[in-house]
Amino acid sequence: MSQSVRIGFIGLGSIGKPMAVNLARSALPLTVWARRPEVMESFPAEVRRARTPAEVGSHSDFVSVVVFDDVAVEEVIFGTDGLVQGLSPGAVVLVHSTVPPEFIIDVAQRAKEFGIDVLDAPVSGGPDGAELGQLTIMAGGEASVVARVKPLTDILASSVIHLGGLGAGQGTKLLNNAIFTAQLALADSVAQLAIELEIQPAALMQAISLSSGRSFALDMYRNSGTVAQIAAGAARPALTKDVGILRSLVSTDPLVIEVAESFVKAMAQAADSRNDGGK
Repeated sequence: MSQSVRIGFIGLGSIGKPMAVNLARSALPLTVWARRPEVMESFPAEVRRARTPAEVGSHSDFVSVVVFDDVAVEEVIFGTDGLVQGLSPGAVVLVHSTVPPEFIIDVAQRAKEFGIDVLDAPVSGGPDGAELGQLTIMAGGEASVVARVKPLTDILASSVIHLGGLGAGQGTKLLNNAIFTAQLALADSVAQLAIELEIQPAALMQAISLSSGRSFALDMYRNSGTVAQIAAGAARPALTKDVGILRSLVSTDPLVIEVAESFVKAMAQAADSRNDGGK
């Protein structure tokens, strides 16, 4: 692996930080930036802490961006002291955030004016997969750009799937998250049916987790216990955002979105109930 490749990383949240921690173990020079400086304190001394995204760019050939939404992506790339102010022509920005496909296409077109390539590269695999370098990267963009960033993606992911042009990666991630959210809705429905049939929900979930109905979503539901507990975590804002984006892209009413939206609604109701003290 070439020592000349410099890596930048922006966004040290629940997925981004373990990704960056994994990169810090590699031999590649790493520069990180986060809105909250304290989250950078735990990195090894050899990891450069930048003061701005522009400073990240000035020390990087490839930059991974893992922020919450399109507003945040826009800010770190094109805002005041944004990446484009520091990156050199030929650099690549990998947007791992889940954003609308048309947005990533627009970002890539604008970045081209600075001589910078953008790769549509959302990820799946959770914090554990991030820290272990076992993420799946759903790549959209030019095949040559996907090949260029291999020194980085080899560290981050166990699978890099090139799905087509810009936007294809985002579209795939949105569909994946819609299926996942719909499966959470089905798990909750099954748990309610278990009570009606006088079956212990926890025992039912254990049985299904060892049977053909098993899924990652069912395991998450089983470990969380209730919709309210899922709604209290990081999944609710992310899934609500992603299901909403997918809804905005289609003119029909596909079953997967309908079922996924039912769980988004259930999470919102659970959160409201908790905020009202259960009244």
